[in-house]
Amino acid sequence: MVRPTAERLAQLCFDCKIVNSKQMNAVWSELGKKDVELDVLSSMLLRKELITNWQMERLFIGKRDGFYYGDYKVLYLVGAGTFSRVYRAVQVNTGAVRAIKVLRQRYSGDLNTTENFLHEAKMAMPLRHPNIVPTYEVSSDRGRHFMAMEFVEGQNLRDFVRLRSFMKLGESLNIMKDVLNGLSYAHGHGVAHRDVKLSNVLISGHGRAKLVDFGLATIIMPGDDKESLNASKPRSIDYAGLEKATKVPRGDHRSDIFFVGCMFYHMMAGRSPMLETRDRIQRLNAARFRDIAPLASMFPIFPTMWWA
Repeated sequence: MVRPTAERLAQLCFDCKIVNSKQMNAVWSELGKKDVELDVLSSMLLRKELITNWQMERLFIGKRDGFYYGDYKVLYLVGAGTFSRVYRAVQVNTGAVRAIKVLRQRYSGDLNTTENFLHEAKMAMPLRHPNIVPTYEVSSDRGRHFMAMEFVEGQNLRDFVRLRSFMKLGESLNIMKDVLNGLSYAHGHGVAHRDVKLSNVLISGHGRAKLVDFGLATIIMPGDDKESLNASKPRSIDYAGLEKATKVPRGDHRSDIFFVGCMFYHMMAGRSPMLETRDRIQRLNAARFRDIAPLASMFPIFPTMWWA
């Protein structure tokens, strides 16, 4: 696609509500003229933080939507999963920074997936706890379904663990305390997480651990085991396999606790306690949950650093 001129870029920014007329006029005034090179204008917009690289790249490839969901202006993409994408955004009226989780467009026409997305998001909204990332809003915009959550400055526990061979015991226990406090609160309100894993624990810049993405959450009550076994997400298959092996109903809060234990093991050992595989049959094998090597067997003498 042909790159726009500087004036055309300015018009696109205005049309897509990335900048307003007052902001754009201030830019032209500082530049002294409108007849400038595209790179000069784009550099100015970026330097003044009126546009992000993500927004500009979308404009350059001809995208004219996806910059807003409700009154949240999207700044850039944070991450993407099978069913949704997560963006960093700012609420225009308040200036609050939020994480916006948007159901992928290909599922917007799938009534079952859409209803589950909206239902599960609304179910998590009442949860307010220091160790749970709050969901503030669940809505739809031009057929795109989204939820607005707290944006946590930091990294997820999976990336946190990757940076070290193993974690110190004290550090691990502090994280586990936060996770279990949040989980206990959710269970007390009848909500199981159903997707407990390292990447769904966020570590803030202050070291506080917070549970995020109750994407598979469900009211704790007997469910349809066949539905669980047919689930497409790897962790939901793990939950189905565990519950089949232990003969407990779908949504039993002890399944969450088991996978919290797996996270603790992973932090201490530097690897998962269970066989990691994408093979569906192996993931459902009861032996995978039963035949776990004791942590002590991996270390004849526990590293003294663990206790620091």
